Amino acid sequence: MRNLLLSCIACLLLITSAAAPAATAPPLDPTGGRIEDRQALRVLLDRMEKATASLDIDTATSLMHPDAIVTWQNAEVSKGHEQIRAYYARMVKGSNPIVKGYSVKAALGGPATFYGDTAIAWGTTVETFELSDGLKFTLNANWSTTIVKQGGEWKIAALHFSTNLFDNPLLKNAERFAWIAGLLGLLAGALAAWLLSRWSRKSK
Repeated sequence: MRNLLLSCIACLLLITSAAAPAATAPPLDPTGGRIEDRQALRVLLDRMEKATASLDIDTATSLMHPDAIVTWQNAEVSKGHEQIRAYYARMVKGSNPIVKGYSVKAALGGPATFYGDTAIAWGTTVETFELSDGLKFTLNANWSTTIVKQGGEWKIAALHFSTNLFDNPLLKNAERFAWIAGLLGLLAGALAAWLLSRWSRKSK
């Protein structure tokens, strides 16, 4: 169960899901304003997607604000490049990584919303995990990100992942295990009762 809970967060580093491929991004609306900034955001997310796909942590963190905050799917929070790198190393690197393989298909939910030099973008992902213990599953999730413009350059300042608490493959897997355990317990109880009955009849 510990691995199941941990695995659902293993989004291979930060912006994994925020990096939406161009094919899944809605077309730019020329009447929406801030066209230059919107194009810059798409370049940023595209670079992040490529860095994530190649597990290039150096490029990924270079696209983030130094104090960027990431809330992972297990509610764990990483603040700043050092903690983000540590999370990545713990999940997919080292002698005992939790995640063996990972892939993601991401999509933007719509045009970014601007508040001065701050932009908010959001979307969905379909993530496939392969854990070191052999478990494989696909998880549908949502993401949102806050991007800030400093010195004429956009940087990712915050990223939040979320999945359905009441309907996800990890929960279904746990429910399946509980059902199997209950069935085995019922069979074991019936067998014990039968053996006890036989022993009681023989003793009489």
